[in-house]
Amino acid sequence: MSTPRLFALLLALGASTSLPAAIDVMEVDAAKKTVTIETNVRGEVVRYTLDGRDPDFSAGVYLAPIELPEGGTVKAAVFVDQKRVGAVVSKTLPVNPSDLPNSAEVPVTQNRDHRTYDWVERHNAILELNKPGVSKAKVVMIGDSITHFWSGEPKSQRVAGALTWDKYIAPHAPINLGYGWDRTENVLWRLRHGEVKGLAPKAYVVLIGTNNLSTNTVAETAEGIVAVCAEIRAKSPNAKILLLGLLPRGERPDAMRQKAAEVNSMLVASAPKICDRYIDLSARYVQNDGRISKAIMSDFLHPTDAGYEFMGQAIDATLKAWGL
Repeated sequence: MSTPRLFALLLALGASTSLPAAIDVMEVDAAKKTVTIETNVRGEVVRYTLDGRDPDFSAGVYLAPIELPEGGTVKAAVFVDQKRVGAVVSKTLPVNPSDLPNSAEVPVTQNRDHRTYDWVERHNAILELNKPGVSKAKVVMIGDSITHFWSGEPKSQRVAGALTWDKYIAPHAPINLGYGWDRTENVLWRLRHGEVKGLAPKAYVVLIGTNNLSTNTVAETAEGIVAVCAEIRAKSPNAKILLLGLLPRGERPDAMRQKAAEVNSMLVASAPKICDRYIDLSARYVQNDGRISKAIMSDFLHPTDAGYEFMGQAIDATLKAWGL
């Protein structure tokens, strides 16, 4: 691309020209409500955000056209290794001010847990497992780090509950679609980009939403969970769905734990429409004085093997009741 054309493109995108260009094209398809990105740097990774902040290394990788059916703003930049190369550019699809999209329902990738694992590598590993003839998974475990670090395939470097996984989950031929730091919007992206395409599961076990509590309201978080269950139903209409309520968190009762409890209360009302069974295990994790023990949750968020025992028992009993 010639320098004059590149300079004009940057001006058209409203980007700063103080940094070298790295994103070649950022194109809006108003009819399809999508944004497509192309780059001009070798070995580059494009990271993007939908929440108004400039992308850093914790932002998700651009892997497919970004869908914004209710409108919104995409900010993107190129990264080589962990360093941003070039300017941040943005594009906006009009948003109706009276109907702002719930971020918990807008599919997006993420990289918030990059110190622990590579989000894209895990996604690609799952796509490999889902190729015809590779996986015979009957149960799909959907979730965040609580599911990711339990055990199972694809393997995680961090495993916190191998004994209970082998005892309660492994006999049901599972696949682990848990990702550290995922929110409902990240699960929606994964479900819509091939992670269950090659599978024919009999059941899904869903535990997602605790990471939304820091960015979304109680109602938005519940809506995101409902959207995940609806997406699963659309992808696998004959499969059963077991939805688990958010686990309590924090050593002592606080505002975040209260939000989790309020989400669970909302899910009770929604459950008959979105899943085949809903189970809230919160009481099993909290002592009489309101505290959570490190023996149950090592960091007051992620279960130990003893903490996974409660989940494993409940999941195993439900799957067996369904004949699985």
